[in-house]
Amino acid sequence: MKNTLREIAELTGAELAGDAGKIVTGAAGLLEAGPEDISFLENPKYADQVASSRAGAVLLPVSAKGLPGGPPNRLYSEHPKWCYAQVLALVEKDRRRPEPPCVSGKADIHREARLGKEVAVGPFAVVCARAMIGDGSSIGPNCYIGFSARVGKDCRIYPNVVLGDYCELGDRVILHAGTVIGSDGYGYWTDPKSGAHRKIPQIGRVVVEDDVELGSNVSVDRATTGETRIGAGTKIDNLVQIAHNVSIGRNCLIVSQVGIAGSTRIGNQVTLAGQAGIVGHLTIGDGAIITAQTGVMSDVEPKAVLFGCPARPHREAMKLQALFSKLPEMRQAIKELKAKILSQEPRP
Repeated sequence: MKNTLREIAELTGAELAGDAGKIVTGAAGLLEAGPEDISFLENPKYADQVASSRAGAVLLPVSAKGLPGGPPNRLYSEHPKWCYAQVLALVEKDRRRPEPPCVSGKADIHREARLGKEVAVGPFAVVCARAMIGDGSSIGPNCYIGFSARVGKDCRIYPNVVLGDYCELGDRVILHAGTVIGSDGYGYWTDPKSGAHRKIPQIGRVVVEDDVELGSNVSVDRATTGETRIGAGTKIDNLVQIAHNVSIGRNCLIVSQVGIAGSTRIGNQVTLAGQAGIVGHLTIGDGAIITAQTGVMSDVEPKAVLFGCPARPHREAMKLQALFSKLPEMRQAIKELKAKILSQEPRP
């Protein structure tokens, strides 16, 4: 990366105050940045770090105009974090310096598979019969693309990913290392006489829509019949389990170690925070927020904010948490009150 602040202002749409010809070659946090780096401030909590920063330039919210001290070169925006993300994309592009797309001679690509233009396939990847990979997509080493699977355009699939038979990715999907799309759903019938668990065939598929990103070691089970579906723009963190026939809406945020049981339907723009658990056959309304380690056991209204296990409205749950810490004192007070009442009762 080697860009002038003028170029960065044009890229991000930020308002520049300072030396337009100043060149920056990197990006870093306020405290780590040096004279050739650009940094940013979004949370006012860290405003004091601007004054002590050695950054060559800093992206600031418009409300921070007039903030004293710190780098003299400043760029103002209503969304400084997003501006900073665009700068990071420049750094990332420079670091990657990708080689021209190629298909490794060590990859196993079936003669009935279809690869689009400028597709890259790494060594020891397997692309099965009737699979289709769209233009500009990249398949990392040791990946498995199953029978009749579909990969859209400009997808990035990191090493050791499995895309099962008949499963489908939209355009610009990112799958990080170790993720499995289309493993069998957890479906069994228990014989009432023997107690043995008999496997129910899982013959459905998984559909991942456009612009979805899944972190490393995510598991998405194929449907028993029909589809497990992840809506466009949804972002899923590492180590998430999504069971068979789950439907997730558009632009959801699902954080690490969340578990979603079968046939649950999640609306649009829902947030599931770390280690939240959702039992099966529920409906989570649009815009709901399920906070960390919350156990959801019933349907959730749109835009509800829940906490606790079992899940309760956030304000109610916080009141209960405050009371829990006072229970020993309350118990002692009740015990003393009971003793006082008994001591005052007339004896027969």
